[in-house]
Amino acid sequence: MSLVDKFKNVVNKLTKKDGEEIPQEKKHYLTGKEVREIAKANSAEMKRLEKRKHRKADESEFVSEMKDKSNILEIENLHSYFYTDQGVVKAVNGVSFEVPQGKVVGVVGESGCGKSVTSMSVMQLLQGPQGQICSGNIRFKSFDFKLGEDGKPIPIYENDENGEPIFDEVKDKKGNPALNKDGTPKLERRQKRDEYGTRLYEMEEKVFDIANMPIKEMYRLRGRQIAMIFQEPMTSLNPVFTIGNQLDEVTLLHVPGATKEEAKKRSIEMLSLVGIAMPERVYASYPHELSGGMRQRVMIAMALEGNPRLIIADEPTTALDVTIQAQILDLLRDLKERINGSILLITHDLGIIAEMADYVVVMYAGRIIEKGTASEIFHHPMHPYTIGLQKSKPTIDSTSDTLFNIPGNVPNPINMPDYCYFRERCSRCVEKCKGDYPEMVQVSPTHFVACHLYAEEKIDE
Repeated sequence: MSLVDKFKNVVNKLTKKDGEEIPQEKKHYLTGKEVREIAKANSAEMKRLEKRKHRKADESEFVSEMKDKSNILEIENLHSYFYTDQGVVKAVNGVSFEVPQGKVVGVVGESGCGKSVTSMSVMQLLQGPQGQICSGNIRFKSFDFKLGEDGKPIPIYENDENGEPIFDEVKDKKGNPALNKDGTPKLERRQKRDEYGTRLYEMEEKVFDIANMPIKEMYRLRGRQIAMIFQEPMTSLNPVFTIGNQLDEVTLLHVPGATKEEAKKRSIEMLSLVGIAMPERVYASYPHELSGGMRQRVMIAMALEGNPRLIIADEPTTALDVTIQAQILDLLRDLKERINGSILLITHDLGIIAEMADYVVVMYAGRIIEKGTASEIFHHPMHPYTIGLQKSKPTIDSTSDTLFNIPGNVPNPINMPDYCYFRERCSRCVEKCKGDYPEMVQVSPTHFVACHLYAEEKIDE
């Protein structure tokens, strides 16, 4: 008997129970034919989405309007999938929430719930062609450069007390005065600068739908309007370039007409702003010469370099010890007030969320199961999963010898059920939980929960 025949016999034994055939949906394997069909369907869909992502589009195709003017970010019915040989992983499956101007929104949940994929979708950093934003809207309120008739940003110039323009002599690369053909000094109008010496331009407010933006247009926002602080700074910083080289790049890319001298001055100012002693020395250092806390401060300085309106902090303190964690959190809180920006904070630590966040979003298996103000989520949690997360946190006054553990496992992300994803692990499961997935129920003006237990508590909007 050949090896193939032996394998087929084993498979037949595994797929039969007491002589009866097990239904196809209960089998735990895919045939070669099914794998090929999945790969073919996925390939066609990935090509379509990649073509859409790299298309040339007029600005009118991705300009939108905010539903609430007080928000800086609105995510509505977002679906981000990963196309694999085993099927489609619905990592983010219909997520909707808002980030108000000047507020901190915390996203919490266990590993694999879709927190980081949501943030990567906002930045359009999903690893393609497998990772794709399939549908939904990500509306972001930005301050974009106002363009003149020549298609270039319009500078803001300085005038004297009488309203007359001020001119400065132009210097060449060696620092000597540049001359015209007739030998007279070359002059240019003096441009206004901010407190850090960065050139100022006329700006206008625009709302972009990031989910529908071509990836080339995303460069207008990423790094300047939206910045991200990653979990592990050592993997985010390039080990072969100095800290200064990597910081300067942000200014040189996003500020029109910026010089290397201006970029260096701003970089050193940002290093000072995040509390780094001897910023000139750190500016000339390589990443491996700095401690973990110093590297994370450098990442925060890099995020602030472009004057962002939104900072996404993806578990910024996970790789740091407790004392450094406290310093980084204090720094983020202080900087939010200085720049009047918003922070989307992603973390496993409920203590960090309680200390930092104004609003909390709880995710499970790619969906939001509860959201509200920090006070509502911590003092009046409603979803059994949210209650379980809070019980899992050790406390000083606990009388139990063991930590609370939510039983069971997260369902397979490729084959998600139609009913509530938490049903198999829920201690308060009722008959209604066997039905369709629960809709989001509004139980107060700011508190929402997706659970059948609270369907009767729904209030009119």
